[in-house]
Amino acid sequence: MDIADSSNPDEADGRGTETSLRIWPAVLIVAAHFVVVLVAKFAGATTLGDMAAFGYAPLAAAGLLALWWLLASRAPQRDRALGLLLFTVALGAVYLSHPRDGVFILIAALPTATTSLVVALAVSGGLRWPLRRWLAVGVVAVCALLFCALRVDGVQGNLFPRLAWRWLPAPDALMALPAPGGVADVPASARRMDWPEFRGALRDSRSGYKDFAGDWETPPAELWRRPVGLGWSSFAAVGGYLFTQEQRGEEELVTCYAADTGAPVWANAVTIRFDEVMGSAGPRATPTYHQGKLYTLGATGVLQCIEASTGETVWKRDLAADVEGRVPEWGFSSSPFVKNGLVIVFAGGKSDKSVVAYRSDSGEIAWAAGAGNSGYSSGQWARIARVSQILMASNFGIQAFVPETGGVLWEHAWAAKKNPRVVQPMVIGLNEVLLGTAGGQGTRRLHIEKGPRGWTVEEKWTARGFRPYFNDFVYYKGHCYGFDGNRLTCIDVLTGERQWRGDRCGGQVLLLEPEAKLLVLTEKGAVMIVEATPEAYAKVMEFQALSGKTWNHPVISRDKLFVRNDQEMACFAFPFDGYSGAS
Repeated sequence: MDIADSSNPDEADGRGTETSLRIWPAVLIVAAHFVVVLVAKFAGATTLGDMAAFGYAPLAAAGLLALWWLLASRAPQRDRALGLLLFTVALGAVYLSHPRDGVFILIAALPTATTSLVVALAVSGGLRWPLRRWLAVGVVAVCALLFCALRVDGVQGNLFPRLAWRWLPAPDALMALPAPGGVADVPASARRMDWPEFRGALRDSRSGYKDFAGDWETPPAELWRRPVGLGWSSFAAVGGYLFTQEQRGEEELVTCYAADTGAPVWANAVTIRFDEVMGSAGPRATPTYHQGKLYTLGATGVLQCIEASTGETVWKRDLAADVEGRVPEWGFSSSPFVKNGLVIVFAGGKSDKSVVAYRSDSGEIAWAAGAGNSGYSSGQWARIARVSQILMASNFGIQAFVPETGGVLWEHAWAAKKNPRVVQPMVIGLNEVLLGTAGGQGTRRLHIEKGPRGWTVEEKWTARGFRPYFNDFVYYKGHCYGFDGNRLTCIDVLTGERQWRGDRCGGQVLLLEPEAKLLVLTEKGAVMIVEATPEAYAKVMEFQALSGKTWNHPVISRDKLFVRNDQEMACFAFPFDGYSGAS
């Protein structure tokens, strides 16, 4: 028997009061939808699985439910047509009420509406049809009003939207600007225990502290916690100060904080706001500290040289205008690389203006070169075949440049097709480079040689089971540790074979090299300590460091762990006894 009002098995003419609704096909469709979501969530690890779970599955379920309603529901003919029209109009109203992020609001609204409607019809089998009909109308109306009243504040790493009520202020709207007048007593150059730029001095997320003096199973002590503006920048930590970038209202800021207390020292403000639906508002790149100056790149392309002691601007450029380009879909994200009097950033411009080098003292353009026109990676210093060079990953693949002139030494074309290329290339030994790509493409190991006839690049392997998106990876003793989509993974660098897969946590990883440990800052703001061993996945300790979505890289400097996201920042004390100088 159908789960339905069975007092009259004959269908009414639309004016009648009794209808035997065939509801079981709809219940099966909804159940199958949730099975697909669960399978994609727990069996998949990459954005392709997330798209299946939150994009294709709800659409397929809605399409099947529409066919059921029109062809097999036994509802009155008039109600079938009017019901489908009402449901379509309601979803259209939700979509149109979100002109910037309509697709993402539907990712949440569509499965909520279809599931709520089927559940309401299934549990109301004892009611007469007119009441059930109006119940269905009410469910659709409530769902539409609910999602019209919500806004999208970016998305999670799995592409599901972060929702908030429209009438609530934006997270950064009420934040006051830090006082601009302080002075930081910074050293002339970074020291061994500092973390002067994105992912550390060598941009490889290695910490050289040794001789951990505490119990690894005991979380470190929290020293301070403060609110911070929107943005996905990490910290540069130098001489007892922290430098980062953030968005507060209409001001894009470069900020300086005291590392011991989190107290603001100064702020450099530019009146501009970059905002997009995926990552929400705020800058993406991390400041670079070099010889008393900060070099910063904002999300719209404002490139600055700033006095690290006072926050005063030395020079400023508009990167998009310089390369006759446009602001990328997810904002400029290249953390400036500074070497030998040049500031090198990825620009993605036209006509061999993929990478641009500016003179660090004046801001004048020194050279522009490169083939990639899209990418969110940063310059990576390397010494390959005894030749110093700067590597840049992009949608083209990877290119190596002469730092002084921009001449291309070697290149490897490997187009990023479905997802942009974000993570840093990893240099291994004297002649090896790992290049990661999201989606289904995976990671590729390249062997580079310089011979009498020039440079040669050989592909050694491509591992489809290691697909990093914006989650950088680290190298330790022949193995690579990072993320296959959102799942922590270890692979053998010699063969590309996967050694183990750990938690589905997303986030960023940092290598505590002397201790053979991984520090993982997860997407949900937890800090995990994991053994850096290929034998098996072994989590030593975990504690909640931050609240909310966390995409920013963690930093260890001067015995302290610094973490932040787009809402708060915090400092924790790690009891290390010494420093090996490994980074």
